[in-house]
Amino acid sequence: MKKILGGLFILTGLTTFSANFELGLLSPTQLNTPKTSIEGVRLGLIYTENANVEGVDINLIANSKNNFTGLSLGSFYDETRGNFTGVRIPWFFLAYNKVNGNMSGVQFGAFNEVKGEMLGAQFGVVNINNRSTGLQVGGFNKSNSHKGLQLGLVNYTERLQGLQIGFVNIAKNSQVFEVLPLINFNFNF
Repeated sequence: MKKILGGLFILTGLTTFSANFELGLLSPTQLNTPKTSIEGVRLGLIYTENANVEGVDINLIANSKNNFTGLSLGSFYDETRGNFTGVRIPWFFLAYNKVNGNMSGVQFGAFNEVKGEMLGAQFGVVNINNRSTGLQVGGFNKSNSHKGLQLGLVNYTERLQGLQIGFVNIAKNSQVFEVLPLINFNFNF
């Protein structure tokens, strides 16, 4: 009886501070509902989903949230439906990072996608964003508008304000040619 009461006491204590801590197996099998925002630490095994996460997010396989601020570790699939601010480092390089809003910070992964504006750096096999300021390093880098440096095998942008270094560099507004091997640039703002 003492063990049962002790276990209930501990479980009640965890759920009382549930906005500061999330522990999930497979959503909705987690301490908090998927609509709860977490400010603190979120730990997930298979798939964890919350409204917003601020703090440290550690997941083994997959996770999803509306907005994120902090350090995200792990996951083969990391989805932010809104804005991402912070650093994203997967356990293994084979990860898909998806941000539907804007991203400020750093992304590491095999496939990095930011549908809004990216301010910071992307390191991956494939890096895609709508508008970026900063650095893209990868096999294929694509940005509709890029200000900064693209370093990769193939670099593509409609509007470049900066430098591309790679085997194939495509900048629709280049000062020299739209397509160049090794280096391409546009410094006209």
